[in-house]
Order: sequence, then C-alpha cells, then structure tokens
Amino acid sequence: MQSTGWILSTQKIAAVFFLLLGLLLSSNAWGQDEGGSADLDKAFDAKLNATSTKDLDAVVKLCESALEKGLDKEGEQTAKTLAGSALFEHAEQLGQRIFASQGQDARWRIYRSQALLRLRKVVEFQPEMAEAYLMIAKLNGLPAGDQEEALEAIEKAVELAGDDNEQLSNALFLRAKLTDDEETRIADLNQAIKINPENIDAIKRRANYHLNKRNPAEALPDLKKWLDSDPKNVQNHIVVATSLIRMGDKFDETIQGEAIDIVDTAIELEPDNAACHTLRAQLNLIADKPEDAISDASRAIKLDRKNVGALMIRASVFSELAGSDGRSEDQAEKDLASALEDVEEVLGIVPYHVEGIQLRGIIHSQQRNLPKAIQDFKLLAENDRSNQFYQRQLAVLYNADDQPSRAIRIYKNLIKQNSLSGLDGRSMSEQLLILRQRMAALRGAADARLSTGDHKNAVENYTEALEITDRIFDIEEAEGKEDLTLPDNGILNNLAWVLSTSPKDSVRDGKRAIELATQAAEQSEFKEAYILSTLASAYAEEGNFEEAIKWIEKAIEVNQENGENGSVGEERTKEQRESLQKEFDSYKEKKPWRELQDVEAEKASEKKKTKDGDKDNKEKDNKEKDDKEKDDNEKDSDDEDSDDNKDDQEED
Repeated sequence: MQSTGWILSTQKIAAVFFLLLGLLLSSNAWGQDEGGSADLDKAFDAKLNATSTKDLDAVVKLCESALEKGLDKEGEQTAKTLAGSALFEHAEQLGQRIFASQGQDARWRIYRSQALLRLRKVVEFQPEMAEAYLMIAKLNGLPAGDQEEALEAIEKAVELAGDDNEQLSNALFLRAKLTDDEETRIADLNQAIKINPENIDAIKRRANYHLNKRNPAEALPDLKKWLDSDPKNVQNHIVVATSLIRMGDKFDETIQGEAIDIVDTAIELEPDNAACHTLRAQLNLIADKPEDAISDASRAIKLDRKNVGALMIRASVFSELAGSDGRSEDQAEKDLASALEDVEEVLGIVPYHVEGIQLRGIIHSQQRNLPKAIQDFKLLAENDRSNQFYQRQLAVLYNADDQPSRAIRIYKNLIKQNSLSGLDGRSMSEQLLILRQRMAALRGAADARLSTGDHKNAVENYTEALEITDRIFDIEEAEGKEDLTLPDNGILNNLAWVLSTSPKDSVRDGKRAIELATQAAEQSEFKEAYILSTLASAYAEEGNFEEAIKWIEKAIEVNQENGENGSVGEERTKEQRESLQKEFDSYKEKKPWRELQDVEAEKASEKKKTKDGDKDNKEKDNKEKDDKEKDDNEKDSDDEDSDDNKDDQEED
C-alpha cells in the first residue's frame, strides 16, 4: 500500500487549484494594481495548460515576476500559493523518479538536488506547508543527505501536522527513521501506529526494529499486519519467512511453525513458485524433517533445473542422512552418491560456489576419498587465507590421510594467528573467539603430533588447551552464561592415553592420567569404550592391574553393547574389540600398555617394501622369462634332433 503522506495528493492539488481559480473569478482586487496582475493572470493560464515540468517552472517565474512588480496583500498571498503549488508539483515528480527506481537511476542525486532546491522555495512561499517539510526530510534521509536539515524539517512537519492524524503519523514515522536514538525511534513508531493503525510503513519499520533486536515474537504481529495489507503478494510472504529464519537461535518451534504457515499460504497462492518450495525445504531441514525437505527441494528443482538453493538443500540432507544412526552402509553410499550428484550440478551452474565446494569436500571425506576432500578444502583455504575454518578442516584431512606433518604446519600457523598477546584489551566476545580458535588449533596439533610420535610436544599442546578451557569457563561464568564450556572429552582422553602408554619415561604420568581419564569417563557417563580403555591403561601404568582389568572388561562390555545397538559401526566395533582384547591380555600378564605411532615412517616403510617387492617381482618375472626362453630354445633343439632321428629312421 502506498503511503499518502509524503506528497501532496491529487485531491489537494485540485482543491488548491480551484480555490485559486475561484479567487481569480470572484475578485479583481489585484487586477486594479497595474504592477504584477498581468503576470499573475499569465501564471494562472500557464498552470491551467501545464503539461511538463518546464511549464511548471514557467508558472513559478511568472509568479515571482508578479511579486516583484507589485501586488496587493491578497494578490501576494495568491501568487505565493500558486508558486508553491507549482514548485511542489515539480519536486514531487522528481521525487517519484527517485523512489520509483529505488536508487537504480544513476541520476537520482541530481534529481534530489533539483527537488530540494524547489522545496526550499516552497517553504519560503508557504511556511505552513507540512508536506513540503516531510519531503525535505525524506530526500535528505537518503545516502549522503543533510541530516541536520532533515531533522529540522521533520520537527517542523510534526509541529504543523496539528489534528491531521495521517500526516502526523507519517511525520513521526520519518523521525523514527532518521533518529539514532533507539528510545526515540521505538516511541515514535508506537505513536505513529497508535495515531494511524493503517500506517504500513511504520508497521514494517517497527517489525524490522524488533527483528534487529532478535526478538521475532515481538515482530510477528506487525509482520502479519504487513502481509494482511496485501494478502496476495507472494514476495512479501517470502521476505517475512526469510526474515524469521535469520533469527538463528531465536528461531524456536513456535516461530518455525509461523514461518511454515506463511510459506504454506504462499504456495497456495502460487503452487508453481520454485522459490516458495525452496524456502519450505529449508524450513523442513531446520525442523529436522529430512524427507519433507527432500520432497520440497525436488519439487523446486523440477520447476527450475538451475535452482542452486534447492540443489544445495537436497545435497545437504542426503549428506546428513548418510551419517545418521541406523543407516545401512548400502543406503549411506546411495545417499552420498545423490548428494555428490546435486553438488556437481551446482558447481556446473556456479563453478566457484563456496558452499558447494565446501559441501563437496565434506561428502568426499564421508566417502573416505581423502585426496579429493583435501583438494576441495585446499582450494577454499588458498582463496580465503583469513578463513580459519577452512584451514582447520584441511589440517584434519591431512592428519586423517596420514600426512600429520602437513597438518602440524597448518596448526602452528593457526596457533600463531590466535596469539594471547593483548588479549585482555579486547572485548569479551573477541576474547572468547580467540581462545576457542586457539584451543581448537592446539588440540588438532596435539592429535597430529601423536601420529608422528612427538609425545612431548603433544602433551604440551593438550595441557595448554585445557588451561585455555579454564579461562573460557571463567569468562563465561563472569558473563552469567548458563551453558559453561567444560573440558573437551577428546583432549582429556588423548592426554591421559599418552601419559599412560608412551614408551618415553619422561612423558608418562600415571597419577595425572587417572585423574584425566576418570573425568572423561564421568563426562561420557561411562558409555564410551575407548575412554574406559584409557582409564584401564592409566591404572596399569600405576601398577594397579586389578583396576586395569576391571575397566578393560567394562570397555569390552560397552563395545559389545554399542555393536549390538548399532551406535558404532560393525567394522569399527570389531577393530576396537581386537585392540581391547590385546590390552586385556597385557594387563593379565601385569604388563602396562605401550604405544608409539609414526604413521609417516610406517607409510614410508610400507612404500619401500612395496617398491622392493615390485623390484623383486620384476627380477623374478625377468628370470622366469629368461628360463622360459631357455626352455623354449631347448625344446626347439630337442624337436630338431627328433626330426633328424625320424629322417634317419625313414632312410634306413
């Protein structure tokens, strides 16, 4: 609905015109003055016949000429009114060019300058014309406008509005738009809507105010009023639902339900609108309704084969389904294949689609195709070197691909980027971000160091990561947060493991390992076999093999339960059970467990063996070839001898 308060309506212009015409016909007061009456007559004629802005400017010049030549008091007022009307009409047309193009017309600044020039003359001729002040404020409210002039004009408009509720409501709305003071803004919006409940501009502005405050529950009533003002406008429904989705953690089940209802209405209005189905697919994804999300995304793709948003949503759902509990390996493979097909489709449409490349990297990692996953995240990291998430993912993939040295180099760089120097001078949110990123990098570096057998530095990294966790906890507690950060179970477990099992005497510390492993077991409610195994190894390091056997037996029991209920894959369960049995046998013999891993050295050794084996095989093949040739030659020789003997026999 278009607001009627910004500009002088057609009815008002007509009213002014007929008033002036009536004065012209009913009075010849200024006609008795031989000065400006002729020019004023010409001005009226010009106004009657005006068809362009050039004609309007001519009216103004004639009025100004009449005023200069002289008119009586009543004539002066009439000339000023006529000039102000022509000036405002011209300014109004310029303003329409600006707002209709929504800033797309490159000449809009020129139009604004010309409009303001005329509006300033309007208020000289007609100081009580509130509409002119409103337009001055509105034009100056655009980028690079004169904020001081805008505020002065709007205050004047509020003052002049009087009992005109519509005009006063528009003036208050515009003041709310221009002010930086939040209390004034919301107070003006509330008053503007109270005075005129149909002021849709003010209603939309108040809804945006609440959305910016991340309070969708407060915004929803105004958003619904906006939709009701134009109930068949599908684009408005899309905008509102999208605004609600952006509320993040405030997008609770109630707001989700409202958003779905809004999108359902839009789909009823336009069943073949691909954007609506894409939006509902996104909502179903958020609401953890994967099958519904796939259905809507598929519908959107059918309607628009190049619908990148729908393709990405469907790929994301398939990827999540592949990793969900209870999914068979065959079904998971099919899910990942479908996800990859959709992502490749996206990248065929938009070759460097960042989210698409990221999702493809994740899918490749799910498929255990680590080289391709590394390739994707390497591309992302190289094109956005400030993105620490990409770097961390790349490091994780390198470590998983038995390239821990490369992972360590990345983690060392991340640790340096998140230096604690000058941390106290930063805001609490900045401190928490840096601490969390440093902790993640330290944990990743420590994990990678374990894979290279660098136990000493791994222990140092894990230890600092736990210290940082304590700092994060203290900051969150001081801020009054409810969900406080606790030590990561992975860090607790891995540090306890290396302190228990390292072959290096200087590294081991059984007592500390028991404390750390016990904490990890408690946090996981004693339901993780690998953590119970670590607790057993810690007791074994301390020479308490009775406790070690108790906990390794418990670990074997949990492993079996996890295998039966499907919470751990069959292959992983079997692999873990074999390792647990070896540890159990060691503790029965009163031997602590020792472990040192260097995957790169093992990989190099395996490669050498393969190379030597290939060499041996090649030599063996060559020997077999030579032997075969020798045998063939000997056979040929024997055949020749046989033929000769046969010939001799025939001759005899």
